[in-house]
Amino acid sequence: MTKTSIFGQPEVKQEEKKPIDFVSKLTEKGELTTTIACPALWKNIVLMTKNYTTCYDLMWAYDDSPNLGTLYLGHWNDGIVK
Repeated sequence: MTKTSIFGQPEVKQEEKKPIDFVSKLTEKGELTTTIACPALWKNIVLMTKNYTTCYDLMWAYDDSPNLGTLYLGHWNDGIVK
């Protein structure tokens, strides 16, 4: 199960609502590419900035080590993963 959190806020139990949606990811070359990544494939997803751009939220997804993850633009919505 993927754990979600909001940077700087305590953990809150989430009710089933609209799930997180990844739209683009930052590649190792520093380019944004469209992605079909499934949030459920990650152990942790952190909302870094809500409304980072006018259309997207900024999220950091990682498994066991926060140092090894992927930066995504997308929609946090209600912060749940299906």
